[in-house]
Amino acid sequence: MTLNYAELAADWTRVIAPDTGDVRLALLRDAAEFLGITFDEARSRIDGARDRFRAEWEKTVANPADTAAVTRFYNQSDTELFELIEWHAVDPIHYRTLVLRDFARARPGRAYLDYGSGIGNDALVFLDAGFEATLADISDYLLAFAAWRCRRRGLSVGTIDLKREELPAQKFDVIACFDVLEHIPEPAATVRGLRRSLRDRGLLAIHAPFAKDPDRPMHVVHSDVITPRMRSIGFQPIECAFPEGMWAPRVWERHEVTSLDRAGYFVYDNYLNNAFGARLATLYRRTLRRQRPVGTAAARGAAR
Repeated sequence: MTLNYAELAADWTRVIAPDTGDVRLALLRDAAEFLGITFDEARSRIDGARDRFRAEWEKTVANPADTAAVTRFYNQSDTELFELIEWHAVDPIHYRTLVLRDFARARPGRAYLDYGSGIGNDALVFLDAGFEATLADISDYLLAFAAWRCRRRGLSVGTIDLKREELPAQKFDVIACFDVLEHIPEPAATVRGLRRSLRDRGLLAIHAPFAKDPDRPMHVVHSDVITPRMRSIGFQPIECAFPEGMWAPRVWERHEVTSLDRAGYFVYDNYLNNAFGARLATLYRRTLRRQRPVGTAAARGAAR
């Protein structure tokens, strides 16, 4: 697995900007062609895009729990497109997708879902590696732009409009959900839906900066309500090495769990993640070993 930043940067540029060797230039050219504007106009729209995006939120969304208002916000203009172009052009956080690609490539299955697909760069990385890719987003602008970018390269890609369509059941081997859940008032419900869409032992990679951010008021969830629930939802953490210093995602593997195990994981991870809880979990495992046939998935993984 490639972990050197210089090599990751070169690979990112190769995938995203094969013709220009300049990620920002390539993205701006794509935006100009897609929107039917000049390159200079596209370049001018990047300036201040983050501030305009924040102002649009403050004008459009008075109540973050108002689903209709939030949906309208993400579909009212192309400002987010330009805000994302600048972010993807300059921030090495996106190299995480290359690491996840290499990790997933060593496992069975080639069906990839980009949940909250944005401008489509992560899907391009997986398509370049021979995966089948599906884009899913709530924004008409972003979904159309990302699909257009893939198809203009001759790459076949599926799309899911999250305003109108449900995720298919047990279809995907890998799902990336990067910088999405902090925008969703009920992120746990979204994670449950993602689990239903994964095949057994499928991977879910999550990065969600749950924190109050005055520059990004559209981050409506300010504490990590996901990690303590993942095992009770039906996931187990899996080790995936990312470069030191990277804001890396957590990678989870889908597992079947019994109702009893779900309850045990929920109580332990939310209330007993301490010395007393560790002793209680040990007692629980010993009890299960006596009660369950050796070799069952539940007996092997219960209350780790």
